[in-house]
Amino acid sequence: MNIRLIDADRVSYLRSQTIYHALAYAKKTDTPDTIVLDVPKDPYVCIGFHRDLEQEVNVEYCSSNNIPIIRRETGGGTVYLDDDQLFTQWIFGPKQLPVKIDTRFQLFIKPLVETYKFFGINAHFHPPNDVHVGNKKIVGTGAAAIGNAEVVTGNFLFDFDCHTMAKVLNLPDESFRGNVLESLQKYMTSIKRELNDPPNMEEVKTAYINNCAEVLNRKIIPGDFTDEEYRMMDVLDKKFTTKEWLYQDSSKKHRPRVVKIHADVWLYEINHQTGGGLIQMSIRTKGKRIDHVSIKGDFDFRPPHKLKGLENVLRYVELSEEALTELIEAFYMLHRVESPNILIKDWVAAILQVNK
Repeated sequence: MNIRLIDADRVSYLRSQTIYHALAYAKKTDTPDTIVLDVPKDPYVCIGFHRDLEQEVNVEYCSSNNIPIIRRETGGGTVYLDDDQLFTQWIFGPKQLPVKIDTRFQLFIKPLVETYKFFGINAHFHPPNDVHVGNKKIVGTGAAAIGNAEVVTGNFLFDFDCHTMAKVLNLPDESFRGNVLESLQKYMTSIKRELNDPPNMEEVKTAYINNCAEVLNRKIIPGDFTDEEYRMMDVLDKKFTTKEWLYQDSSKKHRPRVVKIHADVWLYEINHQTGGGLIQMSIRTKGKRIDHVSIKGDFDFRPPHKLKGLENVLRYVELSEEALTELIEAFYMLHRVESPNILIKDWVAAILQVNK
C-alpha cells in the first residue's frame, strides 16, 4: 500500500501539533499511512504529555514575550520550536512499524540520517532516539500510540535559538540558566552550524522523501487531508488551547530541576541539607561522569577560594560512591580544607542525587 505524503508547508503553531494528532484519531483501516511535513509559522513552547507546566516552563516570560505554550500527547521534555525547524511526522498503522520501540526509532531515524549525510553532515543514530553529529545532538524524536495509529515525530534543525530555549525554561536561578545555555551551545548543533552553504527546506524535503521511499521500500504519493481529518483538527485546536488541558499535571510541589540536553547530557539542580548548612549544586553529567559542577550555598568552607578547586577536581569523575569519596578525601588532605559540620559523605550524598 502506498504512503500518502502531505506537505502542509507553513502552518500555525497549533496546527503543527494538532495535524498529526488529528490524523491519528481519524485513521481508519483503509486510511493510508501518512508522512506529514510542516513548519510552524510562529515560535512556541511545547511540553510533553506527562510534564508539569509550572515546573517546566517560565510561564511569565512566555506570556510577556507572546510565546504560546502547548501540551502534546507524545512524551519527552520541553522544547522551543520555531520556523527554523522542518517537522517530520509519521502516522502509520500499528502493523506497519516494528513492534519493538528501539527498532521503530532506528527505522524512523534512518532517512533522517541519510538526508543529513546527503548534504555533507556526518550524522549518526544515537540510541535510544536521537541523531548526533559527533557528540552534539541535531535531532530528537518521539513516539506514541494515538487514536488508531502509531505516531513517530522528528525534525530537521536548520538553526536553533539556544538563548530563547534557556529563557523559556523554569529554572531555579540565573546561574543555573547560564549553565543550561552553555550546555545547549556546547552539545547542540544545526544545519547552519555544520554547513557554510546550507540547503533550503525544499531541497531537504525532496531528499528526505526519496530516502523514506528507499528505507521503507514503498511508493510515496502526494495527497491531501480528508474532511474528517480537518474536522478532527478543529476539535483538537479547541482542546489543546484550554487551561484544563495545558495545566492538567501542574502541582505546587517543588521538585529538583532536571534538564535534558541530549541522551547523554543532563543538568541537575541539587539542594542538600547538612549539619553545616545547605549545599547547592548545579551538576552537568555526561554519561556516568560529572561534566561540569558549580557549588554555592549557606555553609562555611575554609579557605573559601578552594571551593573553586573542588569544582575543578570533580570534573570527569565517575558517579560512584567509591570514586567520589576517594577524590574528595584526597582534595581535603592535599589542600588542608575545612568545612565545619560538613563531612565527606555529605558531599558524596549531595552529588549522587543525580542517580535517583
